[in-house]
Amino acid sequence: MIKKHWKGFIIILLIIVVFTVIYFNKKNSDITTTQDKIDPRMVVEVQKGMVRDTISAEGFIEPINEENLTFPAKSGGSVKIEKIHVKEGDKVKEGQLLIELDKKEARLNYIQRQNAYNRALINGSQNDIEEAKLNLELVENNLANLDLKAPFDGIITDIYLEEGGYYSSGEVATIKDISRLQIKVSIQESDIPIIRVGQAVEMTLISLPGVKIEGLVHKLGEEASVSGASVTLPVTILLDEVENDIKLGVSAQLDIIVDEVKDKVVVPLTAVFSKNGRDYVIKVLDGKTEEIAVETGLSDGLNIIIESGLETGDEILINTFNFAPDYRTPGGMGGAGFFVGGRR
Repeated sequence: MIKKHWKGFIIILLIIVVFTVIYFNKKNSDITTTQDKIDPRMVVEVQKGMVRDTISAEGFIEPINEENLTFPAKSGGSVKIEKIHVKEGDKVKEGQLLIELDKKEARLNYIQRQNAYNRALINGSQNDIEEAKLNLELVENNLANLDLKAPFDGIITDIYLEEGGYYSSGEVATIKDISRLQIKVSIQESDIPIIRVGQAVEMTLISLPGVKIEGLVHKLGEEASVSGASVTLPVTILLDEVENDIKLGVSAQLDIIVDEVKDKVVVPLTAVFSKNGRDYVIKVLDGKTEEIAVETGLSDGLNIIIESGLETGDEILINTFNFAPDYRTPGGMGGAGFFVGGRR
C-alpha cells in the first residue's frame, strides 16, 4: 500500500513539473514574441528635458495690504460729515484727503487756545506759558484729526458713511494696496520640511485662461492649523508684477516648485522597471531589444530623470510591463501603482 501511495505522489509531482515548464516556456515565448514584434508606436527616442517636484495648492487673490480706516478717538458726541472727496473704486495716493468732518467747533477752540497762549507769552509765568502751549497743541491735533487721509497708495473699496450724516465712532472706509497681489494657501504637514521662502511659484486663474502667472513663496506661517486629523501650515505667495487686469477675490491654482532638474535625459515613468533591486529600461537597436541598467533621479509622476545608462538619441520602449518580473516601478516600490513624486 505504501508503494502505491509513493507511486501516486511521484506521478502528481511529475504532472506539476510538466505544467510548470509549459507555463514558463509559454511566458518566455510571449515575451520573445513581444520583443520580436515591436510596435513602432511603443518606441520613443530619448531626449533631454526638465522634471519638477511641486506642491499643488489653491487660494484667492488678495491685496498685499489693506486697512479699515477710522477717525482718531474723539472726546464724545457726533460730528457732521462735511465732505467725502472720494468714491468706491477710486485709486488714491498716500496722504490724499479722503473724508473731512465739520471743523467749526474745532476751529473756535483752536483760536481760543491760540489767544490764551499769546497772552501767556506777554504777562504769564513760565508755567502759564507751558500750560497754554500744551492746550494749543491738543486743539491743533483735534483739528487735524477731523481730516481722514490715505495711509498708503491704494484703492478705496468701501465707504460706510454718507455726506451730510453724522459720525461718532467706527470704521468709515476700506483701502487696499493693489500695487502687488498675494495668495494665502495652506500646505500639508508632510510638505513643511521641503518648502522654503523664495521658492518659485507658477499659477493659473480661471478668470484669465491661457495666462501663466509667476510668483514666489513670501512668508511661512509660524504656527500650524489643526482641523480634525488634518494639520496644515499657512503660506503666503507673492505674485510678480503683471500687466493683466487681475480682479481681487478670484480663485487661483498654483504649483510651488520645490525641486527642479533641467537639461537631463528624461523618459516616461512607464519605460522604467525594477529587477533585483536595480532599475532598467528596454533599449531598441536594429529591431532588437536589450535590458539596460540605469540610474534614476527625480520623478514628477509621469516622467523620470535618467542620471546614467542612456544618451540622447537612444531608442527605448515606453511600456516595459512584460519585462518586469516583479512588476515593480522605479525605486523598487511594489504593486502596479506608479511612483508619484511631482504634484503633491
